[in-house]
Amino acid sequence: MAEWYALHVRANHERVTATYLQGRGVEHFLPLYRTKSRRRDRPGGLLERPLFSGYLFVRVDLRSPERIAVLQSPGAVKLVGFGSGPPSMIPDEIVRSLRILVQDGTSVRPHPYLETGRRARIVDGPFTDAVGFLDRRGRQKRLVVTLDLLGRSVSVPVTDEGVELIF
Repeated sequence: MAEWYALHVRANHERVTATYLQGRGVEHFLPLYRTKSRRRDRPGGLLERPLFSGYLFVRVDLRSPERIAVLQSPGAVKLVGFGSGPPSMIPDEIVRSLRILVQDGTSVRPHPYLETGRRARIVDGPFTDAVGFLDRRGRQKRLVVTLDLLGRSVSVPVTDEGVELIF
């Protein structure tokens, strides 16, 4: 049965690998976010960058020949697992939440890895049904979606009325 896994890729090869996988019919997901260019020769320009640099997500059955196509993709390093163990599956809920968060690409941004906090679900607005942890640092509240496997998190702004705590 096909499950989601994180595919570690060489630096700056996320798009090349995603294009290759698309051509092979392998279901994949490369979450991107928009940020302003810091280069002076591109004033006001927006860049699309990978939300998790060095990684993309693939849906594959580890027992199928499709796994070989994934591992032989240009730039592919390995399917990520804990320690030296087998590749670790990423829950569908995490991938679904990430897809919801990156739909518009302007509000989502990388966030420091967050281990503790209250689980919450967005109940109103463009990110409805995204699940993560509520972060109340600073003035603005944010919903943080954490990938323990990668040690990375992303966040979007939320309001008190737009989220419900999950117990």
